[in-house]
This record gives sequence, C-alpha cells and structure tokens, in this order.
Amino acid sequence: MLAHPSIATTARHRGFSLLEALLVVAVIALLAGLVVPRLGGLQRREERLAADRAADLLTMFAFRSAAATQPVGLMYDPAEGRLELLIYDIDPTIAEMPVVWQPDRLSMPVLLPESVQIVDATEGRNAMPPGVWMIASRPGGERPRVAWRVAGEAIDVSMVLEPHALYPQRSDRQAAGGARAPRDLNREGMDRSRW
Repeated sequence: MLAHPSIATTARHRGFSLLEALLVVAVIALLAGLVVPRLGGLQRREERLAADRAADLLTMFAFRSAAATQPVGLMYDPAEGRLELLIYDIDPTIAEMPVVWQPDRLSMPVLLPESVQIVDATEGRNAMPPGVWMIASRPGGERPRVAWRVAGEAIDVSMVLEPHALYPQRSDRQAAGGARAPRDLNREGMDRSRW
C-alpha cells in the first residue's frame, strides 16, 4: 500500500553546503579570468580599427584624386576626432549655391576614438598646423605627398601616401609601454607546433 504523497515527502529543504558554495565561486572566478583579459584588449582592437579606417580613407583620397574631375581634399578636426574626404562641387540641394567643399557622398567620415589622434601630419614638406587642417589635390595636377601618424594608447602607426601611389605605405610600431613579452614555446608545450 502506498503512503499519501504529502506524508512520504517529509525530507527537509536544506541550503547549500560549503563545498557547493566554494565550487560556484571557483567556476565564477575561472570565467572571470577568461573574460576580463579579452575585454582589456578591446581598446587595442578599437584603436587598430581606427588606424585601418584612416588608411582606407587615404586610399580613397588617392583614388578620387586620380579619377575625379573636381578637386578632392582630406580634412581633419582633432576636437571632434573626425577625418573626412571632401569634394569641391556644387551643393545638389541648393540650385543657386556656388561651388563649395562638401563631404564626399561615396565615403564615410572616420570618427577616431578619444584615445587616438592624427599627429605629425605633413603635406609635401609642410607640417600641418595644430587644430583643423585640410590637404587638397587638384585634378590633372600632381597629388601632394601625404604623411601622418595615427597614435593612441595602444598603437602608433605611420602612413605615407606618395604622389604616384594609390595605397599608403604603412608601418606599425608598438606604442609606449606596449612591448611584447618573450615567450618560451618549449616550456608551453608548443615547441613542435606550426607557426
């Protein structure tokens, strides 16, 4: 004969044991140890992406100045962290507007993170002044040599666009304090792995 279900379940409800609590804390610590270093590299990835976008905009400047029928310019505003490609053209929204510098409709401006700036910019042999500056190229004429450094807390990238080139030459350097630490692959068990 079966006992009534409410009478058969007289077991007490207990809390967690010390061992179970320690196990949960250990699992949380392990997960935090895996996630926190990845979040620390987020700034470095964001800065590298900004440098890649600045190089892409420099490439677009070279292409547009080689193929366009209007003057093309690069403008940098350090207060906004904005790097933008401009075209000297009429404004299509206002019919009687004279020719003005306006954003290129085929390229997006680059918004640099707060920790990244363009420094040591030159047009030919002339250093660009602090503050807002612009580098322009005229169709049919020789494009100026453009050089600059994109510097941040985790990156330091130099870019040079020669007058005849369509792509900038780029050299990445470690930012201050960002030197790589040596690794002993033998001790890590990776002595026979392929690189």
